[in-house]
Amino acid sequence: MARREPVITIDGPAGAGKSTAARLLAERLGYTLVPTGAMYRALALSVMRAGIPAREGPELRGHLAPRSIVVAAGHVFLDGDDVTEPIRSREVAQVTSDITTLASVRAKVTPLQRQLAATGRVVLEGRDTGTVVCPDAEVKFFLTASLGARARRRQAELAAAGTPVALDAITAELRARDTQDETRELAPLRRAPDAIELDTSDLTAEQVVERLLATIARHRGGVEPRVVAPPRRSAFYGGCRAVAAAVMRALFRLESSGRDNVPARGPVLLVANHSSVLDPVLIGSAVARQLSYLAKAELFRIPVFGALIRRVNARPIRREGADPGALRTAMRVLDEGGALLIFPEGTRGEEGVIRPAKAGAGMLAVLSGASVVPVYVRGSGRAWPRGRSLPRPAKVTVTFGKSLRFEVERGADRKQRYEVASREMMAAIARLQDGSTEGAGKRWSASYAVGSK
Repeated sequence: MARREPVITIDGPAGAGKSTAARLLAERLGYTLVPTGAMYRALALSVMRAGIPAREGPELRGHLAPRSIVVAAGHVFLDGDDVTEPIRSREVAQVTSDITTLASVRAKVTPLQRQLAATGRVVLEGRDTGTVVCPDAEVKFFLTASLGARARRRQAELAAAGTPVALDAITAELRARDTQDETRELAPLRRAPDAIELDTSDLTAEQVVERLLATIARHRGGVEPRVVAPPRRSAFYGGCRAVAAAVMRALFRLESSGRDNVPARGPVLLVANHSSVLDPVLIGSAVARQLSYLAKAELFRIPVFGALIRRVNARPIRREGADPGALRTAMRVLDEGGALLIFPEGTRGEEGVIRPAKAGAGMLAVLSGASVVPVYVRGSGRAWPRGRSLPRPAKVTVTFGKSLRFEVERGADRKQRYEVASREMMAAIARLQDGSTEGAGKRWSASYAVGSK
């Protein structure tokens, strides 16, 4: 049966820029990213930790059988532990090169990758995605780069992670890895006959993605791929935002951090704590993107004010009982590539207190597949708490955390998925309370297992 949406594969040697290009391309298209190499790295780490020799045999097969690999929100989890950072080490890379030649390892990972690609609308990145994992992919790319360019990129990546390594040593490692990958008997690194080759040596990541998009358009008969783009900007919204930002800075000394964590384009769901009527204005003033909001229906009945909030992208919802119309409205905003702000707690609470989220917030995050950016507002509950008729001076800060993404798992209980997503987004908001924009992306405990047994 033909897929309704295409599969795109990106293969190539280490350091060619596959991972970055695949991630950016998936974001631009609104596709799911499947980093196949990260899955192998996770298994390599498990072998290292268990002290098992990286060779075929009953011991290795017994070790692999119960292992669970989870890929979600840009993070990789091994048996429930976030191993996104540990698997980037040189030691893990070396063991990965060894175990990817083993039949039992391939037998563990390849079916999981094919399952993820089955329905299309995915970008697979690795070394054999277009030749072995998904040879029937609609669009295939093979990225290359000179050995020197790849070594310099890898050196910069390690330096940024606090592990400086001499360029000569990295060059030698990459040369050895290339030889092993290209000559191994099982799934060797090679360009698929129908893959488009692109040399990335002198290209930036954005230039690579633009060329990939142009190629996809040509392969679709000149039809441009559906790139998720921001909705049309409203001059009225822009004017109101400028005024509101000035007022918020003057009255509440508004400051913000982590604004770069909000994607400049594409669907994004901002989820924030809620302790004041000021929160929508404060968040809207702190971020460059034009936001859409969900607000209680009663506000729209207020003369003049109701018309005003409609003009700044607010949409009514009922707070009592189910409101399927609100979900449809929210999904429409995200489907059109917009940025939507919601308050998962439902109503205002006390300053500094993070309350459980309503299940509808998790449902929206899972069904939309959009990036979820946690937001923490500090001080608004002191500036204008519930029960007070007028605001008072108070310092307010808005912190935007690293984005999350809640992947859909086949066969899992839907209600449980929504509840887990709701809990995880509130936990991510809570981790921003210290003002750090890093905490939200470091931990993930949702059980969206890919191939868990």
